[in-house]
Amino acid sequence: MSPDVVLQAEQQEKSNWFTRNELAEKSALELKLPCHFKSGSTQAVMPECYNVVASIFNDEFGINPFYAAPQPHLVPRFDDHSKKTFFVPEKSWVVRAFDACKSHREFAPVMTRAFINMTKKIDYLDAVRAVESANERLTKMEFRYTSTDEELCEFAKAKSAHVMRKVAAIDDTQAAFEVARNILADYGLAFRDELVEQKEKDNELQSLINRATNELWWRRALRQRSALEIERVARDLTIVHKHGQSYCSNFSLQRRRVRDQDNLSMMQNTIAYDADDESNWFTLNELAGKSISNPEIRRAEMFVRLKGFESIAQANDHVGMFYTPTCPSRFHSVASNKVNQKWLDADCPTTQDAHDYMTSMFADFRKALDKAEIKVYGLRVVEPHADGCPHWHLLFFMEKRHESTVTSLFKKEAMKDSPNEKGAKKYRFTSEKIDWSKGSAVGYVAKYLSKNIDGKHIDSDRSTTLEGTEAAERVVTWARVNRIRQFQFIGGPSVTVWRELRRIRQDLKEDDAVFNRLDKGEWLTLENVRRAADSSDWEAFCLAMGGVFVRRNDQTVKPVYQVPTIMEKLIDEFGEEHTTTLTSKTRYGDDANTRVIGVVFKAAYLATRGRQWKTENKEKFLRGTKRIMTGVTDIFEVLEREGEYQRMADEQYDQYQQYLQRVDELTAFAFDESQWPAFVGAAHDVGYFDSSLDLCQ
Repeated sequence: MSPDVVLQAEQQEKSNWFTRNELAEKSALELKLPCHFKSGSTQAVMPECYNVVASIFNDEFGINPFYAAPQPHLVPRFDDHSKKTFFVPEKSWVVRAFDACKSHREFAPVMTRAFINMTKKIDYLDAVRAVESANERLTKMEFRYTSTDEELCEFAKAKSAHVMRKVAAIDDTQAAFEVARNILADYGLAFRDELVEQKEKDNELQSLINRATNELWWRRALRQRSALEIERVARDLTIVHKHGQSYCSNFSLQRRRVRDQDNLSMMQNTIAYDADDESNWFTLNELAGKSISNPEIRRAEMFVRLKGFESIAQANDHVGMFYTPTCPSRFHSVASNKVNQKWLDADCPTTQDAHDYMTSMFADFRKALDKAEIKVYGLRVVEPHADGCPHWHLLFFMEKRHESTVTSLFKKEAMKDSPNEKGAKKYRFTSEKIDWSKGSAVGYVAKYLSKNIDGKHIDSDRSTTLEGTEAAERVVTWARVNRIRQFQFIGGPSVTVWRELRRIRQDLKEDDAVFNRLDKGEWLTLENVRRAADSSDWEAFCLAMGGVFVRRNDQTVKPVYQVPTIMEKLIDEFGEEHTTTLTSKTRYGDDANTRVIGVVFKAAYLATRGRQWKTENKEKFLRGTKRIMTGVTDIFEVLEREGEYQRMADEQYDQYQQYLQRVDELTAFAFDESQWPAFVGAAHDVGYFDSSLDLCQ
C-alpha cells in the first residue's frame, strides 16, 4: 500500500470519527442506530433490539453507544517510525455495556434497564462486569438462550442433524456417546449422572445417543435450559425482588403466557380416541379439564384430602402444628431493598441451591423422626419470597405426646446452619399450634394453597402489592421455570389408588367372577374402599386403607404397575404361527416406563385402564371420519345413478298387475263352480301362486 493511500485512509477515518462525535453531541433524545440494507432490499439487517438498547442508553446517559464506539486509526509503528499501523482504542464502559446487552432480543432492554439501575447503587465498572457476566452465561457458542422460539427450533433441527453426522461413523457405542455428550456440554445440556449409569447398566446407552440426535428432544432441553438460565440471570441482576418484579421476572412471565397459549391451541386441535371405538373421542383440552391439570379440580382435591386428615386428627385427639422454616441469609439475593452482601460473598446461590438446602434439611429431620419412631401426617407447601428464594410451610398432625419432640427436632435441623446470624432466631424457624376452637386447621394453609395454584379467593398478596391472581400467576411461573414441586402430602395411603378407584363408577357386584376367591367380608372391605373414594371421603378412605400411618406394603388396596407390551405374530419355516409378547419401546429405543393399569386386593385384580387411546390431529381425524361416511353415502348414490331403484319399482309394479288380473279371474269363475277344478289345476301348473305378492293383502 502506497503512502498516499495510507494517508488518505487515515484522513477518512479521522473525518468519520469527528463526524460521529458531532452527531452524538447533537443527537435527539431518541436517536436511533443507522441501519444497513441489503442490495435491492428495504429490510434492515440490524436487529431492532440494537435500536431499542441504543435509545435507552441515549435517554439515560445522553450518549449513543454506536457513535461512542472506538474507531481504528493509524499510529506509528514502534519498530519503524516511518511506517504506521491501525490501532483500536480500548472500549469505554458505555460501549462495553451496550455490546453485552444488544444481542439478546426481547431480553436486551431488560438487561439494559437492570444495568442502569445498578449504576445508581454500585460502581459503573462493577455494573459493566455484571452485564458482561450475564452475557457470557446467556451465550453458548453460536447460540443464545434469549433467542426466539422460532430461532430455537431451527437451531435444534441443525444441531440434532450435526450430532447425527458426528456419531454415524462411530461403531463403538461408548465412544459415540462421549462425542454426543461433549456436543451437548457446549450448549449447557447434559444427561443426569444417575440416568447415564442406569442406561449403561441396562445396556441402553444407545437410547441416550438417539435422544441427542432427535430434534424434539433438543427443543425441550433447550427450552428448559433457556428458561432456567434467563431467570437466574434476572435474579443475579437484582431484577427480581419485592420493589421490582416480584417472585419472577416479567420476561419469564410473558414467555410462560405465550407458551400456555400455544399449548392450549395444540390441545384444542389434538384428539384422543379409543382404538376400538373411534366414535369415542375427546380433545386433549377436554381431558385436561377433567383431570388435576385443571386448577379447580387440583385445589378441590387438596382441600378434600386436608379436611380428611383434620377429621382424623380430631377424632383421634391428635394435635396440629404449623411450621415455617426458611433459608439462611446467604440464599437471599436482596435484603432491606439492596443487594445482600452475604449472597454475593457466597457466590450468588441460585433458587435451586436454596431448595436443595431445604430438601436436605428436611430429609435430616425425617431421619430424626424415624430414629425416634415418631410418625406425622400432613402437607408441605413450597413458596417463594419476593426475591425468588424459597421457603416452606408445613401443616403436621401428630399424637399429643410427640408435639414437643417433633418441634424440637425440626427446629434443631433448621437452626443447624449459621444459627447466630442476625435475625436467625426470629425468622429462621417458626411454629404455631392449631387451636381447634378458633377455626379449622385447613384455614391455616388455605391461602397458601390458593396462592400457589390460581389465586382464587385471595383479594391481595400480603407479601407484595399484587392482587391474588397476579401473585399466583407469578408464583406458578417461578415453580415451573425452576422445576420445583410445590405440594407434597406426608403420610396417608396412596393417592394413586384413590384416583384409580374413582374411575370405577359402578358398585362392585359380589357375584362377579373377579371376586370368586373373596369371601363376603373381603368383598365388602374392597367395596368400602371404592365407595369412600367415589364419594370423595378421604377420612373414610384412609380408615378403609389401614389408617394414616399405614405403610405402603401394608395398605388394603395397592396399585398395579406394568411395562406396556405389544403382541407380535411370527410364522416359522413350517408355516406355523407363533405369538410372542415384547416389551414396548420408547421412540429412542429403550424400554418404556411402567404405567399404572389397575389395583389389586388380595386375589382380586381390578383393571381401571382397559381402553387403548391414540392421539391424532383433530382436523385430520374428522376428515378421515367424514371420508368413511361419505363412502357409505356413495353406495346409495350409485344405486340411484344406475337406475336400480327404478328397476325394483318396475318389478313390483308388474307383480301387482299380475295380482289384479288373477283377482279378476278368480272373481269371474267364482260363480261357475264347474270351472273351479280346471282353473285351480291350471293355476297350479303355471305357478300363479308362487308370486312374492301375498294375495291376502
